[in-house]
Amino acid sequence: MKLLATAACLLAVQIAEAAPAKEALEERVEALEKKLAGQGYTVMIEGPFVVVGDESPARVKQRASFMRWVLRLIEQDFFKQQPDKVIEVWLFRNEKTYRRGAKKFFDDEPETPYGYYSTADDALVMNIGPGAGTLSHELVHPYMEANFPDGPSWFNEGLASLYEQPRERDGHMWGTTNWRLPGLQQMIKKKRLPSLNALMSTTRDGFYDAPYDAYAYARFLCQYLQDHGKLREFYARFVADTKDRTGVAALETVLGKDLATFQPEFEKWAMSLRR
Repeated sequence: MKLLATAACLLAVQIAEAAPAKEALEERVEALEKKLAGQGYTVMIEGPFVVVGDESPARVKQRASFMRWVLRLIEQDFFKQQPDKVIEVWLFRNEKTYRRGAKKFFDDEPETPYGYYSTADDALVMNIGPGAGTLSHELVHPYMEANFPDGPSWFNEGLASLYEQPRERDGHMWGTTNWRLPGLQQMIKKKRLPSLNALMSTTRDGFYDAPYDAYAYARFLCQYLQDHGKLREFYARFVADTKDRTGVAALETVLGKDLATFQPEFEKWAMSLRR
């Protein structure tokens, strides 16, 4: 028990050292409060982030509590290091204030009605109106940046999308089947689903500009691994594998079979899912 406690303490120290200093977070809060004075915003610290919201103070505190829950679980299961820079989390109450705020504060015109992570601005900017799923999705990105900076887009977005409808199960984060399922099933039905090897080998631009629903494909690959108790093992092997940054080698090792053999099994499993 003493050894376990010591290991836990060391991990806590490592996380604390990687996170932004308390003083830096407090300075950012003070600067934002001055900048936003009289405009109806609430500013607070949550974990390694500074949260800014245009809902009521009580509602922003509820959002921060949700963040705390998400961060606790993803740090426990995947991420040893917190982001080492101050990142702002801007939570706008609806799409109108989201688009207006993105333009006003970041000179951005969002391509999505939901939200995004701007590495240039060190900010998560989102429309929180439809629900907290966008928030749990976007929180994964700065953690991936801190822990797996050369990880491919398919896994970055796949893991983030897995947690768009999160639950806690046996003390761990659990992504439930969500609204992306029809996109994947339609591709399978129409025989337009690329091979897993093609998905996992795609470049960053290739993923985001894919002529198919790459988000759904990547998300449900992560869900398959989760549902079969292999996601955390896959992540650990993937991060440790400095030779193959596609994840193919790690996936085949975890599955105990090659991708060609696994492909029809994955598709059959995906077609059996219901929302």
